[in-house]
Amino acid sequence: MTPPQITFRIADGSDVPALAQLFKETVLAIAPQKYSPEQTEAWAAFAAAGDPFHRFIVEATTYVAEDDTGIAGFAGIAPDGHVTATYVRRDRIRQGIGSQLMHHIFEYAKKHHIQRLYSEASEFSLGLFKKFGFQQYDTEVVERHGVTFTRYLMEYYL
Repeated sequence: MTPPQITFRIADGSDVPALAQLFKETVLAIAPQKYSPEQTEAWAAFAAAGDPFHRFIVEATTYVAEDDTGIAGFAGIAPDGHVTATYVRRDRIRQGIGSQLMHHIFEYAKKHHIQRLYSEASEFSLGLFKKFGFQQYDTEVVERHGVTFTRYLMEYYL
């Protein structure tokens, strides 16, 4: 069976509820593979954060991947080269959508003459960043809703 054709566009404020739902459902489905129940719940809770989640989407250039099944993923980049998000819907993971989104991130960076891309990768996005040549330069521990997470600080120089 041929996978559905993916199209890409830039998100706007009207996309935030659907992206929040995708974010929450994906985190709840995949996070338990590598994170504790408390970490999973704390991570997923960001989708319900209202204004902070809205800013997360609209203050970056957020690319939305869509096919005939709906929104399949999204990825964001800020003007300073911060890759703010890379999320793929739980039933579309490992089908190349994350890579296609990352290509859009790189195209944006080249178009806007951004010399350094950087991000805070989770256990799940770490492989995608490494696949695209990002290098880990540090780790950090952050707290969300009283729960700590280790994140991998990644960068790529164009």
